Amino acid sequence: MSTSHRIRWAVAAALLASAGTARAETPYKLGPQDQMQVKVSDLRAGTGEAYQWQAFTGEFTVAASGKVSLPVVGEIEASGRTTSEIASDIADRLKAKAGLATRPDASVQIVKYRPYYVMGSVEKPGEYEYRPQLSVLQAVSMAGGLQRVPTDILLQFVRDAVRARGDIQEFATQRLALLARQARLEAELKEKPLAFPPEVEAHAKDPLVARIMSEERLALDTRRAALDAQVLNLKKSKDFLTEQITSLSAKDTTTGEQLDIMKAELARISGLVSKGLSAMPRQIETSQTIATLESNRLDVQIAVIRARQDISKADRDILDLKDQRRNTALQEAAETRITLNQATARLEEAKNLLYQSQVRSPATVVANSEAYSKPEYYILRRNGGKAETISAEEDDLLQPGDVVRVRPRIVDPNNPVAADTSSVAGKAARAANSSLSDF
Repeated sequence: MSTSHRIRWAVAAALLASAGTARAETPYKLGPQDQMQVKVSDLRAGTGEAYQWQAFTGEFTVAASGKVSLPVVGEIEASGRTTSEIASDIADRLKAKAGLATRPDASVQIVKYRPYYVMGSVEKPGEYEYRPQLSVLQAVSMAGGLQRVPTDILLQFVRDAVRARGDIQEFATQRLALLARQARLEAELKEKPLAFPPEVEAHAKDPLVARIMSEERLALDTRRAALDAQVLNLKKSKDFLTEQITSLSAKDTTTGEQLDIMKAELARISGLVSKGLSAMPRQIETSQTIATLESNRLDVQIAVIRARQDISKADRDILDLKDQRRNTALQEAAETRITLNQATARLEEAKNLLYQSQVRSPATVVANSEAYSKPEYYILRRNGGKAETISAEEDDLLQPGDVVRVRPRIVDPNNPVAADTSSVAGKAARAANSSLSDF
């Protein structure tokens, strides 16, 4: 072998030896998809010149089986072996195959390494061409760097949060209004003073809630006043009818007395007429007067009966008014309860949407961005036919065929932003918690 060939071989061997693992530098061992160049030469006796074996000119790729097919020597095992081991094997086989007295000089150098792969939280995951002394950080940089948050996604989170806050305000106010109405209806049904629940009283200083409470008090007073006025009118009507009955009864008594007098007078006149002492017209006139008094007395008695019927009807009307008002209040209470349950459910939904838009979704995206400035790196490597996962740092070196997996460093999966209150997601969490605690 010439001096230049020996120098190149030494340089290639040094590069291969420095390709290293993520933990220690060891001689590089070939694997499938590696491309290597083989050179064989020997020193001819007599001339002192080196002879280059042209049959080995070219590049050879290690097959998926781990073997490489070479001229003259056939297939040899390449996977899991160093270049020096392969070169020694080639020289031994050529010596035996050609019947040489001495081994020829063989050199093997890698011209193209098998690719490595980057996956996880990077901009461009995929397959990349390996080069010696490649670090984890360089591999991630070639994959476009750590994944960044698109601006339109962040804006969407902001829009969703604003919309959710508006919904929370609307549904919370609606819920307080329904609670106030429910308290008013309960007071109306139980005929007790109006007492708002503590949840409503807690927001009494809010102008909107204060107005709601005032309106409910006014509604209760108005409905009670309307009912009381109707009942009072009916009671006055009863009092009038009672007085009317008293007057009619007195008139009936007077009419009865008059009838008794006129009947006695008729009997006296009838006696005189029968004796010829009085004229017949006087008897007839007295009879007509008695008939008129009896008719009047009957009218009075009928009027008394009708007045008593009107009193009974007024009592029924009072009961009907109270029952109607109670039934209306019961129906409104049932509708209010249903609407209150719906408002409560929609309020919880809006709170969840706010939490999702301000905390969980941003935390998921930001987990791949600047909020997690130093992600975790793992190298998936096949060693001796077995796959192993190695925890790596940014300056660790890769080997061809390695798979670099990048994932965010999350301390608590249930609360991914708890450990970093200065991050975007952490600030969003605090804002969301503040918003949610208002209602």
